[in-house]
This record gives sequence, C-alpha cells and structure tokens, in this order.
Amino acid sequence: MEAGYRSGVRLKVLAIVVILVVVAALAASYVQHTRSQGSRTVLQLSPPAPSTYSAVAGQQLSLYIPSPAGYSAEVFLGNGSSVTVRGDYLTVSYRWPGRYLIYYALMKGGRVVASTSQELIEVLVTPNVSGRLSQEVSVPVIAVSGLNGTPVFDVGQRVSVFIGYLQPPSGQNMTIYKYFLSLGNGTTIEVSPRNYTAYLDTGNYTYLRPSEDPVNVSFSEPGLYPLTLTIETLNVSSGQTFNYSYTQTVAVESRGLRFSMFKLDVDLPNPGTIVVAKNVPGGPFSFDPDIDYGNIGFEVLLNVYSTLVEYFGANTTKFIPMAAEYIPTVGNWSNVTARHLYGAISPNYTVYVFKVRPGLRAANGDPITAYDVWYSVIRDMLCAGGTPGTPGWILTQYLIPNYTPFTFVVTSPNDTQGAEEIVNAITYDNATDTVTFHLVRPVGPVAFFDALADPQGGSILDAKWLEEVGDGINFTGLYDHNLTQLAEAFYSYEQTCSEGSYNTAVQWPSGPSAGFTGPYYIAVYTPGQSVVLKPNPYWPTNITYFPRPNDTVIIEWVKDPTTAYELFASGQADIVTNLPTSYIPRLLQLESQGKAVIYSFSPSLLEWFFAFNLQVNESLLSQLNPAYHIPGWYFANPLVREAFAYAFNYTEYIDDIVGNVKYHFNFGSLYCGALVPGLDIYIPPSELTGCPTFNLTYAKQLLEESGFYNVSVYFPIVISSGDTTDYTAAQMWAAALHNIDPNINAVPMYLPQAVIEAYQVPGQNGLPIYYWYWSADYPMADDFMNGMYLEAGDYALPDGWNATYLENLSAYFNQSRVSYPGLSPSVEPEIGRWLWQEAVEYINMNNTIGVANYYDIAGNYTGAYELYRQAEQEAMSLYMYVYTIYQNALMVTKPYMHGYMGMISWQENPMWGGIDDYAYFWWVKG
Repeated sequence: MEAGYRSGVRLKVLAIVVILVVVAALAASYVQHTRSQGSRTVLQLSPPAPSTYSAVAGQQLSLYIPSPAGYSAEVFLGNGSSVTVRGDYLTVSYRWPGRYLIYYALMKGGRVVASTSQELIEVLVTPNVSGRLSQEVSVPVIAVSGLNGTPVFDVGQRVSVFIGYLQPPSGQNMTIYKYFLSLGNGTTIEVSPRNYTAYLDTGNYTYLRPSEDPVNVSFSEPGLYPLTLTIETLNVSSGQTFNYSYTQTVAVESRGLRFSMFKLDVDLPNPGTIVVAKNVPGGPFSFDPDIDYGNIGFEVLLNVYSTLVEYFGANTTKFIPMAAEYIPTVGNWSNVTARHLYGAISPNYTVYVFKVRPGLRAANGDPITAYDVWYSVIRDMLCAGGTPGTPGWILTQYLIPNYTPFTFVVTSPNDTQGAEEIVNAITYDNATDTVTFHLVRPVGPVAFFDALADPQGGSILDAKWLEEVGDGINFTGLYDHNLTQLAEAFYSYEQTCSEGSYNTAVQWPSGPSAGFTGPYYIAVYTPGQSVVLKPNPYWPTNITYFPRPNDTVIIEWVKDPTTAYELFASGQADIVTNLPTSYIPRLLQLESQGKAVIYSFSPSLLEWFFAFNLQVNESLLSQLNPAYHIPGWYFANPLVREAFAYAFNYTEYIDDIVGNVKYHFNFGSLYCGALVPGLDIYIPPSELTGCPTFNLTYAKQLLEESGFYNVSVYFPIVISSGDTTDYTAAQMWAAALHNIDPNINAVPMYLPQAVIEAYQVPGQNGLPIYYWYWSADYPMADDFMNGMYLEAGDYALPDGWNATYLENLSAYFNQSRVSYPGLSPSVEPEIGRWLWQEAVEYINMNNTIGVANYYDIAGNYTGAYELYRQAEQEAMSLYMYVYTIYQNALMVTKPYMHGYMGMISWQENPMWGGIDDYAYFWWVKG
C-alpha cells in the first residue's frame, strides 16, 4: 500500500495510527552491550525506541524497551507517570499534546542497575482537536531552553517558562479567559490575560497574551517534571468555558541523577540540495494544475504554483495569504476603501474580494496580477468536465448555478447561458489589483478557502505565458459583448481539457521561461524518472510564512522500493516516501542508529479500496494481455460484487499483510464507507449494516445465486507499481476467489499510477479491478461523496456507474438470451431485475447525496448527517468498493531535515502531507 491523492500513488510505508514527530533521533540500537569496569560488569543500554517520534494526543504509541531477560524496566514517560514492564514492548498514550522526555531504568532485585537518563528521547505529541472543538479552544505552547539549548536544568536553577498559544479560538464570542501552569510537583500557577473582555471592531472579543510571561520557576529535587499549560477559554455570551492543555517535560538533574539528550548522528551531505526518493514508478500524469488530479503531480504543483491562500501549518481551518496580500474579512466589507486595500467578504458570504499581493513575478519575470488570477479561475472552470476527472469542479460548484460536479459548464457551442455564468462568476479590477468571486449561494470562509488553497484547480497561472505557448483563451466575444461568440470560444477551449487534446507545453512545462508562479520552478523534467525544482529568482523575500527557498530539490521516482530504501539508507537521499510496510523494521533500525527520523500523524484523510469496473472495455483489456477475458458487464451484477467483497480476508490484510500485528506498528485501520474520521461529518461503521467480513461459504453462495458461477474469467487485479504490500493482498484475494469458484482466475498486475489514471475515462477503462484511493480535496464530507459515489464523479463514472447503462443492460438480459459460456439462461431474468433495481437504488443515492451536500455546505450538520448516513448505507448495499484501510500518514527523513521555523507541522497538513507530498519551501536542511 502506498500514499496517494485523489487519483494515484500510495504512501508505501503506510502511515501510523500513532503519529509521531521527532526532536531527538532514535536509539543507538535495540541490543544491550556490556563492558568491564574493574571487577564489575556495567550494562550499557540503548535508549527506548518509539515506533515514531511524533504521536497524536489520545492515540497509542508503541515503545521498544531493549531490556535483557531477567530484568524489569521502569519507564519514565515524561507526563509524571512511570510504568514497570517485563518484555520488549510498551504501549502508551498521552492525553495532551506536547514534548515528552522518555527514559527507563533497568531494575533487578528491586534496585536500579543501569538507566538511559543520559540518552533522553523526546517525543512530540500533536494536538487532536475535533473541528467543532477547535472553534472553542486554543492550543497552548510552552518554550523552555536549558543546558546546551535542551530542556535539561540543574536543581535550583531558574527555569524561564514562556507560555502562549498557537491561535485564538475562532468561534463567535470566544476569548481566552485564564492560563494555568502546572509544574508537575503539585504546584499550579494561575496567570490571567490582559483585558480579555476588550471589544474588536468585528464584535468578537480580543484574545490576549498572558499577563506574566515568562513564568520563572525552579525545582529542589532531581527528576522529570511535566510542565503543563492549560488555557481556559470563555464564551462571553453563554458563560460556558472550555480548556485544552499542552505539556513540556523538563529534566532536572543533580550529581546523583544526570540527564542529557540522545545525540543524533548528524552528517549533512550535499548542502543546498534536497534529494527525495519516491517509490512511485512512472511519475505524474501532468504538471497542468487544471488537468492533473493525482498525488504525484500534486506535490510538484504545490511547490511551483501560487494559490491565493494556503493552510496554516497542520491546521485545516486556518489560512495564511500567499498570492493574496491579506485574508479577507467580513469586517472590511462596509468600508469600500478597506475592501480594496485588504480584501473583504460580504456579510451573507456570497461575495469574496481578494487583494493580490504586489510585486509577484513568475519565474520568467512576468508580473502576476489580478488579471492572471481571473484568467486562471476562468480556465479552471472551463476544464471542470475534462476526462480523466479534473479538479475544476471544486471551485465551480460555488460559482455556477445548479452545477453538477465533474461536468462542463458550457454544454454546447451555442450555450450562451453557461458562458455568461462563467464570466459573471469572477471579476477583476486592475486599478485596485483585486479579484472578486461572486458565489451562487452562501459559503463559509473555511469551505471557500479550502477550494482556493488546493493547487489542483486553485493554482494561479501566468496568462501571458499561456498565450505564448498557444493555450490562451479566446475572450473576443466578451469584449464585444457577443455571448454567442463567447460560448463558441469557451466550448472550443473545453475540448482541450480531455486526454488526447492537451496542450503539451502546459502539460509538461519546464525551464525558467515557463510561467511558474510559486516559490520554485521546474528546471529539469526527465519523464517518468525525476524532476529538479529550483528557487524562483523573483520570489519575494518579504512574504510572511513563505520564505524564498535556498535549496534545489531533486525528486526521483524510483523503480522499486528496494532502490528507494537503499538510496535513503546509503545517504544518497534525504527523504524517502511510499515504502511498503514490510520496510518498517529496517527503518526502525536506521532510526535506532540515529540515521533516520520517523514522523507519523493523523488524520491523513486518505482511504484505500479496490474499485470494480462495471463496464470493462474488453478491447483495451486485451491490449494488456491477449489472454485476458471477462465480459464487460461481469461486475455490473450486484451479487458478484458482494461475493467478491466477502471473499477478501480483512483481518489477515490489516494484521499480517499490512502488518499492524506482525510489525507491532499501527499503519492504519479497517474502515467501511467513504466518510472517515477527520471530516466534518463521519459515519462510523457501527451505524451501517452490511459491512462485509471474510466468509468464503457465503461468498460462494452469492456467486451461485448470481448466475455467474460457471462463467470463466481471466483478468488482472491492477496494483500501482512498487506497491508490494497490496500486490500481496491481491494474491491472497485471487487465491480465495479461485478456491470458491475455479472459473475465476485473477492475477495481480503492476501498472504505473499515471497509467492507471489514464484509464479512468468513461467507456475507455480496461481495468476490471484496480487498487485506488481517495484523499481529501478539502476536509468536508461532500468532497468524498461526490468523487466516489456520484454518477458524474471522478471515480464512479469511469467505473461504469451510470444509471442509463444499467437500465439498458437490464433490458438486454430481460429481452434476449445472452450467449456467454457458463451463463445460466434460467437466471437471466433475475439478473435483469437486479440490474434494474440497482439502477433505481443508485439514482436514489445520488439524489440523497445532492440534498446532503446542500445541508453540509450550508452548515446544517444535523440534517446532513442523517442524509449522508442514508447515502452511505445505500452505497454499502450496492458494494461499490472493497474498502481496505484508512491509512495513517508517515514521513521518513534524515535527522538533519527540519520543519520551517522548527515546526514539523508545516509538513503535516492532511491536505497534502497525509498523502506523502511536501511543500519543500517549508523544509530546512541542516
């Protein structure tokens, strides 16, 4: 299994349910050594090895405690508690986020014989706050620095504890009320904010720093002390209070108990160059941000194109301005001057005005202005219906009345209404350098900023460059007020947005003359093998949070996981991605030697599944192998899909093939249904019926009832190249299917992800079953439901989910004898009835999703929840997919790779980090 994005790759070394980040590199090794010291033998211990250095609050973290037989170990967890263990593994969880110091003492006969106190391991635990709670709480921060810049102090030494918060609470009428600093020794200090009831012009209450900062403390006894800062927030309207805490462990030493941090093995090769080995053979589908919809290309787009706004760190609800100079607010709307200077949002959330940052230039030197933003959004809307599926629907759904996702707006050369709707959706003003979005219904800032922050669809292109390379949009009809002419031009341009008609200069741009508008540009692209990113020489140096990069980035899409691993292990790569889960023991060994750092985090908003194709293009299938044969309608039979779902061994998959049990590592969890934890609405499997389990007896019964039991088929189960984990899973599944029906001969087959994506064209999909994923475009339920379930969806449509097709197929089985070897004529009328019934059920599900989406975007979560639950149940009854794993995210880097501003959270946003993509301007090497 590997990491992916809406269509394509896979985080091979699958992510972990624990989520950890590092600040100290792992233990020297997992073995104990002895050395002679005079007449006695002294044990030399390796420090504890966490399964990853960054965990998630409330989730389990596995610790490896290398203690010899006959000894026990008292493990000090840095949160004020310790645990005595006998054995190699300890599972712990931390309630609050923070930085925790961990060590253990080896015990025998009730006394300490050795300890790792001078090899303290630091684990970073990240916050775990629900979307609703995030509006009411503030995540605290603590900063201390003791001996040699580490959190180690002497007994009696003054410790300056700097306290604060990441962001104020975002909810209406919320403010910070009090700070409480617990010292871990029974003492708690209360600190009040200054003037917390002061009003802002917007009507919200101000959020102020603590009145005492830093807080100076000292400790009279040695040991580990969890400094815990709790911030209490207040709703000044209701009087309700909320609180959230953060812990920083400090080590206080004396002559009898010494502390020091574990030393990293730091060796900085190739300064100024970041080398990335990615186990994703074949590279991306495109570098065109309005065409590419896969995670391999997404990573490059994230770095070479600007968006108006971007996510702030790992937060999915807070944003920072990128190409926009400011984040617009409702408060600026009433003042026209402020509206043009800073941007604004209308009080009814239907108009958004953005001030474009002055001085922006593409890598070729072209100025980037409001005109370029306007031009780019028009292009994005025009390409919204391209095939394979494109990302344009994300913005278009907010800008065009009654828009159906994944379809073109201008439906014919004389569709003047569609053309007029496009030009009415966004306007620009050169005098004020502002762009204005005119939404067709109220959309909250978080949802709309989500769409703008996505580089796939939200990227700003250089309009002058597009025209120079022959990809310009014909706006003559606009300037002449001739809608007929404009409709013809727009319709003609839409035809260039589908496979086979792309402008190759925009599909594969490279070199400093191309119109890259982000911090990097593509200097060299070797198709399917590697890409070299160099800093945009015109990128400003004064954009807060978006520094001008100094490093060249080399991304290598290597041929197999062994190559990727060896590049990393030998020091030739600084980052490795998408390794199969079977590599985790080797990675942990590197980490224990100080040669790697493993970060994991959750939620990833990344789910994996096997997709059925209900309308297999048999001609294209035979091109993969002339021996393959399967009727194109084989998987249109609902009982066949259900039988296949019950023939998959989910427990063996998660425990042994992925390896949660086998490797003592939480790579993810089984799931059921499209909606997963981390979205604004999540439907747990306990609220659904029909989630399949492994039951070969029932699977065989279903196949016999389906009428297809005796139908001989030979077909591939397609897996992304390099994904050895799921190749093994496909082998397991194929053996089970053959066991219950010898007529089924399925074989795993590797194809590059870009090739799999190219097959996702309605009527042109020759893949009967393939392993794929969905990762969030934005963290709302409608994103997942639209792409995976809707009839025009990015996945459903190319997989043959079309009500008309099913109705016609029903008539075919009802009205004629289908001549196919092994098919039972007596069952054909039943098959026709089943096909008709699933067509009706599918139409009903689509209608349910449409209403649920409306409620979700409008903020009616109660109404949306019930309808999404109904739609999920309907999808479950249709057995549209075989759901395998909701994956945790994992990053593997060298110890010298650090996050921007010392915070790895810049790389941990699930909108890209969850699928193993990185913003390289937020990596620091050295």
